[in-house]
Amino acid sequence: MARTKAVLCVGVLILGTQLAAAGPQAGRGQRPAAAPAQPPAAPPQVSAVALRVVGPGLGANGSELRPFNESPGTVVVLAIQAGRGGGIVEIDSHAGKLDAFTDDKGQSLLEEGRVGPFPKVAEDGSVAMVEIEVRARPSAGAASVTVQGTLAMTVAAGSKPVRAANVKLETGQAFKLGATPMTIGEAKVEEDATRITFGLSRTVLNTIREVRFLDAKNAPIEARRTGSGYMNEKATLDYEAKTKDKAVTIEFEMWQNPRAVKVPFNVQAGLGVVAGGRSSGTSDTAAASRNDAADKVEKVQGPPPVITASDGAASPDAVIKQMQTAALAGKGAQVLSVIYPTDRPTYGQGVAMALAFLPMGSMDNPAAGEKLQKELDALFAKYQIKPPFMREPAELFQGVDLPAFISGAMAFMKSHAKKGDPTTLPVPSGKPEDVKITGDEAVATMGGKEVKFTRITNRWFIRLE
Repeated sequence: MARTKAVLCVGVLILGTQLAAAGPQAGRGQRPAAAPAQPPAAPPQVSAVALRVVGPGLGANGSELRPFNESPGTVVVLAIQAGRGGGIVEIDSHAGKLDAFTDDKGQSLLEEGRVGPFPKVAEDGSVAMVEIEVRARPSAGAASVTVQGTLAMTVAAGSKPVRAANVKLETGQAFKLGATPMTIGEAKVEEDATRITFGLSRTVLNTIREVRFLDAKNAPIEARRTGSGYMNEKATLDYEAKTKDKAVTIEFEMWQNPRAVKVPFNVQAGLGVVAGGRSSGTSDTAAASRNDAADKVEKVQGPPPVITASDGAASPDAVIKQMQTAALAGKGAQVLSVIYPTDRPTYGQGVAMALAFLPMGSMDNPAAGEKLQKELDALFAKYQIKPPFMREPAELFQGVDLPAFISGAMAFMKSHAKKGDPTTLPVPSGKPEDVKITGDEAVATMGGKEVKFTRITNRWFIRLE
């Protein structure tokens, strides 16, 4: 399970804490305060919370009368709990993978198995729910089933509020959230409330954690979310606010540093699943160790990647020093050379995401935000990097000169750092402390967080996944 934590935590440590461009909203005429470092979010935890087994139907064609009005098969419902300090932004059921679905008699039930469509995410992003479906049913006398696979999701390292002041609640009214255009698609007063439909892009919709309304005295207005939807890239977001005011301040709580991750799961579900007696999340190593299939997946990772003479560094300390020095010099190839070879696209993805969020630092200056966005668009076009950035890193950087992009990104960040502000680049700051080496693995502490390293043929690399 240590590898799972590395995927979700170490990458956020390196990227999420360094590049948050937008701090709390500054007053008019004031320079935005430097963004505080976001602590890395703990990894999501997965457990089984429901089990449904449906036998054949009755009546005409065996489908006239169906138990629970469902088709025959077995369904295990997974609960995903966001790690402390983070949130679940979105779950991609199409990118999830079901590897095994067996009963405790050893029978495979993987027939027509899939990660079910329409996963549900709580409005605050704290929890989510996904159904794992197969058409087969457990053997006679079976007491439990075990399900193993991977969930694809976007997680965020916290959120921050961004305000749009004096927004007129009129149908067709346009306003901007920083440099991002939005509209009031519809505003309709009904008795003591106003129903509001926002028109926005699907991308922006997925970055909104919560919406709050405030009156002219900056007092909160009672409101509730009533719906949302999208078609292609166009989206809508519906709220009902207990007000008849013609204009209000709208505060959008925006997810910060969203990142696509793959979360492996291995859970066991039986009749006691709801009580938690037999379920196990991804962090329950004691339960996982009892499952032979889980042990096999965890331990078999294949041979280490082939490296060149210029890859790696002599020690974990040397790895961090090279990253810091190369980043300041804008030498992307040297930065990448001390990152574990298969983790390099993930690092590039983190850099791309951090760049994409830089305009959030100009929320109080829309013109500057628009100018910065145009420059970013040109930068991404130069290196042939196309959104969405929250897809598989290997797909995002297919055909891309990754070292050249990292070099260009470093130069861009340095050139746009505000005068007097410390240069923040996507590398760890400080020095590794309490370095513990066990064989070809090492663990150190940086900024109170755990960072891992791996050695390949006497050369050390930092791990991101």
